[in-house]
Amino acid sequence: MTIMTTPGPIRRPFLSAEAFLRPETTLILVILAIGVATALRNPNFLNVGNLTDIGRAAVIYFVMGCGASLLMIGGGLDFSVGSVFTLGGIAAAWLMQIAGVPWPLAIIGGLVVGVIAGYINSQVIARLHVPPIIATLGTYFIFTGLCVQITGGQDIVPLPVGFQYIGQGSLLGVPFVVIYAIVIGLIFWFVLERTPFGVEIRAVGGNRKAALANGLKVARLEMALYVVGGATAALAGIIYTARVGSGQVAAGGANVTLSVVTAVLIGGISLLGGLGSITGVAVGAILLSEIDNALVIAAVPPQYNTIVVGVILIAAVAIDHIRRERLYRIRR
Repeated sequence: MTIMTTPGPIRRPFLSAEAFLRPETTLILVILAIGVATALRNPNFLNVGNLTDIGRAAVIYFVMGCGASLLMIGGGLDFSVGSVFTLGGIAAAWLMQIAGVPWPLAIIGGLVVGVIAGYINSQVIARLHVPPIIATLGTYFIFTGLCVQITGGQDIVPLPVGFQYIGQGSLLGVPFVVIYAIVIGLIFWFVLERTPFGVEIRAVGGNRKAALANGLKVARLEMALYVVGGATAALAGIIYTARVGSGQVAAGGANVTLSVVTAVLIGGISLLGGLGSITGVAVGAILLSEIDNALVIAAVPPQYNTIVVGVILIAAVAIDHIRRERLYRIRR
């Protein structure tokens, strides 16, 4: 059997020029620059409370981004995550408030809904041979419609105090939701960088035909990635529901989908598969959350937010193309 090589990250000395060109490094510099510029305009940006708010908002992008990044590294794409985010939160809230299920079991129920949504996506793509972008756009509308049908268009309130505490509480001043994100990030980092499953993800994303020729069970792996993506989207929706204290029909949607995809791409995940890291996604999520916050702090009209995100998205894809070309030139 031949040995496959995949376009994984290149290890360079810490202080080399290569290190400073890595997505994480450049994004950190951008984050610092935006922070300084915003603080000069409004010192309140550096308040502990405001920085905590940035961290809380970044959690949603990052948790969803963990599953989405594995999927994209493996060559997949999911545009339904914004609706699965809503559906997971709504399902958990409905189980608690309407069905009377204890909140720990309701959380599990919400996660199961996300798993089912991911499985449906994988089967539509694999069995009906629908391109991922079309399949997941279709299920986006289906899942969004289900949220409206389940709730009748009304938010689900009130929710148990214990459930709200897991989203609103803190430990030694650190919000629980930030702790969840750190734990989830470490798990996904370990899976991607230190397990055979992570190697297979990069192999399939780097060259699907070669992966098939080398005996990898590509269909099963792709199904697992869509299921994981659905689970993390639902988990983020449950965290958000606990944080705001209600199952909101208007949560999620297209804006969340595009924001997560943008955070993943600017974090260095390649749209063509094979390349990327969880640390890059974390920094990308923080950057996107910081931009949202900085525009509010600087009293910039909200319509400019979407313009900025659009520019960043285009730049991220362009940079990915340049990075991929440069990487393959080095390896040749």
